[in-house]
Amino acid sequence: MMLNTSDNTKNKGLACEANPSELLNLNNTSTSNQRQIILGALMVSAQSTINLRHSFGVMMPAARVKELRDIGYQIDTVRVSESTPDGIKHKAIAKYVLRGANHD
Repeated sequence: MMLNTSDNTKNKGLACEANPSELLNLNNTSTSNQRQIILGALMVSAQSTINLRHSFGVMMPAARVKELRDIGYQIDTVRVSESTPDGIKHKAIAKYVLRGANHD
C-alpha cells in the first residue's frame, strides 16, 4: 500500500490516498511510511497502541494517527485493557478503529 499526497497536504508532507497495490516497507521508519503501515493495519482490523508498537514497529502510534486524522481519515479511539508481550497489563490503552476518509 502506498499513500499519495494531494496539493492540500504537500506542505505538511502528509499522505491522503491509499493505493493497495503497493507493498509497505516495515524496515522504513520514516513518519510517512509509519502512517502507511498504520492505515494498512487499520484497513484489516482495529489496532491497539501495543500492537502497533510490537507487531509493526511504530513507536509513536498516537502521533501518526493524529496526522492521519488531520488529513481526513476518520479514526475512533476506544480505551481497552491489554497486556504487552512481556505480560504487563495496562489499563486504558488506545485502540484505533478506522471509520473512513473524508477527502475533498
